[in-house]
This record gives sequence, C-alpha cells and structure tokens, in this order.
Amino acid sequence: MKYINIAVLFILLLLTACSQTYVLESYNNDSISVNTTEDSIIQNIISPYKKGIKNEMEEVICFNKNNLQKNKPESTIGNFVTDLCMQYVDVDICILNNGGLRTEILRGNVTRGKIFELMPFDNELVIIELEKKEFIQLIDYIIKRNGEPFSGMKITINNKGQLINCDKLEKFDNKIKVLTSDYLANGGDKMWFFTKKKQFRTGIKVRDAIIDYCLKTDT
Repeated sequence: MKYINIAVLFILLLLTACSQTYVLESYNNDSISVNTTEDSIIQNIISPYKKGIKNEMEEVICFNKNNLQKNKPESTIGNFVTDLCMQYVDVDICILNNGGLRTEILRGNVTRGKIFELMPFDNELVIIELEKKEFIQLIDYIIKRNGEPFSGMKITINNKGQLINCDKLEKFDNKIKVLTSDYLANGGDKMWFFTKKKQFRTGIKVRDAIIDYCLKTDT
C-alpha cells in the first residue's frame, strides 16, 4: 500500500496595479491509499532478461592468485589495471585514478559482475600526446595526490615529497604518449593539463579491456 500526499491549496487573489500576487491562505494534507499489483504481462517480458543478466554477471572469467587492493602511494589493483591497459595500445605510459577503481579483488574466482563493480563506468581509453611542460604537470599531480595508478615509468621522491627522479623525464624527447580514460582526459579529478590536448580514441572501454584480459589470463 502506498500513500500519496495531496496538498489542497486555497489561494487568495490580490489585484494591484497591473500585477497579480498570490498569497497562500491555508492548506490541508489528505492521504489517499493506492493499491498496486505487479503487471504479470510486464513481468513475463522482463523475467528472461533479468535471468540472462544474472547468469552473465555470475560467470567466472578468471582466478585471481593474489589480493588486488587499493592503497597509496601505490596499489596492486591500480598496477594491475594500468599494466593490462598498456597491452592494448602502443603508448609510453598509462595513468588512471584511484577514485575510478571502485573496489578490490581478493584472491579467488573473479566473476564478470566483479569487474563491473570495479569499473562501473563506461569510460573509454584515449591517447593524449603531452609536451614536456605538461608532462611535468602530470608528475607534479601524481606527487601531490600521494600517488595515482600509473604504469610505464618510475618516479622517485624524497621524504619532503620533492621529485628526485623520473626515468621518462630524463629520456624525454619531443612528446610522450599517455593512455588514460576519456573522463580524465576531459579534466576529471582535476587533471586540467589534459583538457586542451587532442584525444585519440581507441574504441576500447576500460572495463572491456579488464574483462578481455581476465578471460585470457589468470591474474
């Protein structure tokens, strides 16, 4: 049984020079009960789809040998995802964000549904070419955030949080190819250094890359 509140309003209309003002004089709340039953026809239509989705989400796609957890400045789940993403395109580095990885994957069977929990967003992998100034901004961003998931480079800092060394910065030539998500490429999580750069779309969703990798390889 559901209840719908209906406000019965009595309005006093006041006329003033060329304008109308409405004043609430009083109101009253009444409750009307509404009995609803499930539409059996609709349920019969959607039931097979619900069952199909349930079966698909419960499908075991790989076995995880180690706990993959979120942490800072480095996380095993972050390393896992950024490492595998780099296997699908030719780039120098990959960076994602901790906030985009929504759960951990513990040791044991991994279902397709678990990957949807990990990456519930339809984010696409895109490639962006950064010049040296922008690449330094990216490194500074990672340091100030006390780490974000990345692969393809090594960053060393001192106990004051100051950059000591970055192997990719030492060997920097003209531009560096960065793989990231379209969400971050558009400035998500305050990655503003990406926003004015051209995006090269891969057509690969981050979640699809993870699922494909898991289907091919036990983690």
